[in-house]
Amino acid sequence: MTMKFKVQLFAINAKEWEFEGRKGTRYSAQMLVTSGREENGKVVEETFVARMKIAEHLKDTPPGEYLTDLRPYADGNGNLDFAVASFVPFSRAAANAKPSAQAAA
Repeated sequence: MTMKFKVQLFAINAKEWEFEGRKGTRYSAQMLVTSGREENGKVVEETFVARMKIAEHLKDTPPGEYLTDLRPYADGNGNLDFAVASFVPFSRAAANAKPSAQAAA
């Protein structure tokens, strides 16, 4: 199960870790997350700052606006947390673009 959100990605940070003889790098994204919900027939948007875990294959994602899928996981203490599953570039112009005349023919 994943949930989609609009995000403004600012930076991706790397942190080295070592545990019981194993080593690795943990990556996290710093971003603003915008969520929306309906209240009394109106869409109410909320924006919050988040630092979320990301997979290594996403570490080179440039700053910008994205639609992202967040997936739940249990952290090392068994607490529910979320990680970024994907970044898809978000463009308001593309979202509102009309089909070309050639596409309509």
